[in-house]
Formats: sequence, C-alpha cells, structure tokens
Amino acid sequence: MPWSTTGGNGHSAVMVQPAEPAQLARSANESESVLFQSLILPHAGSAQVIVPWSARAQELGARRIGQERGIALLQAAWARQSPSQPFNRQELALLGNFFEYHSLPADREIIQQDEYGDYMMVQLNGVMAVERAGPNGQPVRMAETHVGDLIGEMSLLDQGLRFSSCVSLTPCELAVLTRDGLDEMMHNQAQLAARLVLLLARKLSVRLRAVSSKLK
Repeated sequence: MPWSTTGGNGHSAVMVQPAEPAQLARSANESESVLFQSLILPHAGSAQVIVPWSARAQELGARRIGQERGIALLQAAWARQSPSQPFNRQELALLGNFFEYHSLPADREIIQQDEYGDYMMVQLNGVMAVERAGPNGQPVRMAETHVGDLIGEMSLLDQGLRFSSCVSLTPCELAVLTRDGLDEMMHNQAQLAARLVLLLARKLSVRLRAVSSKLK
C-alpha cells in the first residue's frame, strides 16, 4: 500500500511499490483499458519515492483554477499546436475533465531535476525555463516553454527521474495531468487516452531524435 512520508528536504512524498503481476490480470471485457495501463506501468524494481503534484502544489502555493475556465484555456492552448495534436474542441473538453488547473507566480521551481514524478503539465500561458545543472552545479538554461507545450510527460508515463528542472519566469497557468487522472481517463475514455499516450510517445521520439542528432 502507498504511504506518505516527508524527506529530509521537507518535500512531501509518496512511497509507491511496483505493481504486482496479479494486479494486471483482468477479464477480456476490460482488455482495452488494461492494455494501455500495462504499457505505462512503472518498471519493476525497488520502490521509488515520488513527489506527487498535490505536495508540490501546496509547497509552491499554487491556486486552483475553476474546471470550466481551465478547459477553455486548454482548448485555446492546444488549438495553437494544430495539426501536431489530434484532438478537436469537443474531445479536449472530454479530456480536460481529467486534468487539474492551477496558477503559479513567477520564480517557482515547479519540477526539480533528479526527483521522481508522476505528473505532466500543459502550459496554458506564461513562460518557463527548462534548466539542468552543469558540471559546476550551476543551472544551465536548455530551453524556454510556451503556450501549449507539454512538460514532464516522460515521468507521467514511467514515474522515472526528472531529467531537468522547470522554473516559472512569469506568472503561469497550467493544466496538470496526474497518474491518477490518466488512470481514470483510461477507464472512462480509453480511446482518447490511447491517442493521448500516442501523442506523448511521438513528442518523446522527436526529442530523442533531436538529442541523437546532436551527439553525432
């Protein structure tokens, strides 16, 4: 069973045990949602201390945005991404029910490098810096994010270590999809969830190819 703890740095966290194989056994009638869940379950191994969004939001003083306004912002943000995202406004309204919506002030470290996470964000407005610690320990800015960008999707899929930190440069509003939200989406909107996971996989593939080309 998961249990809460507080690390030495003061961050709240949740201890998550890897899923047992028996947990994945389902009837044939549930095979569609089980397939998608099994594809992105955490890798077997030692338990990982994961910093959940609920703890990070409280730590940062995030303010909750109403669901209706949040969905409207999500629709507007992803409309700018067309045709790279496959959802129309009606489908985004359905998907948007599984996100949480929050606003944050500037100069907040929303994601910390090398922590374990289980949520991703869609930037609804504002600008964030993507940073990684350099050889001397000082942060090196790798990129800046903008409206409609996905942030942290790799850890949503595998609950692995964060590759970089994300710091708000301006006040930001975010749509946050947690692992629980994704699980609920798979159960209630399996086809849309599958398309979302495919979108995330494609974006990760593009990033990996870009990194690979730089190493040649």
